[in-house]
Amino acid sequence: AFLKMAAAARADGVKIIPISGFRAVKYQKYLFEKAGRRYGSEEKAARWVAPPGFSEHHTGWSLDLGDETSANTDVDQSFEETKAFRWLSEHASDYGFEISFPKGNPQNVNYEPWHWRFIGNAEAKELFHP
Repeated sequence: AFLKMAAAARADGVKIIPISGFRAVKYQKYLFEKAGRRYGSEEKAARWVAPPGFSEHHTGWSLDLGDETSANTDVDQSFEETKAFRWLSEHASDYGFEISFPKGNPQNVNYEPWHWRFIGNAEAKELFHP
C-alpha cells in the first residue's frame, strides 16, 4: 500500500519517502532511553517516543514519512509545511493510511505530522480502531 501511495504521489510531483518502519522492542528501548536523557524524564520522553512494547512501530503497520526534497523536516513538526504532508493530508486515506497523532489526539502524544499508520485492511483497522 505504501509503494502504491508513494508512486501516486511521485506522479503528482511529490517525493514521499519512508524514514522508519517496523522497530524491534530492543531498538525502541534505545530510542526511548535516548529521549529520556534529552527531555529529562520518562514521562516527558513518552510524549515524543513510545516506551518499548507500546510503539505503533512494533505492529509493522506504521511509518514515519518524509519529503525527499526537505530532509531538514524529517521527524520534525515542520514536516507539516512540506508538499509531502499536504499530499498525504489529501490522499493518504485513499491508500488506507491515516495520521496517527494529529493535533489534540486523545492519546496526549505530541503532534507528529510525519507518523502515519495503515488501516487499510481488517486486521490493521481492528488493531487501531477496535
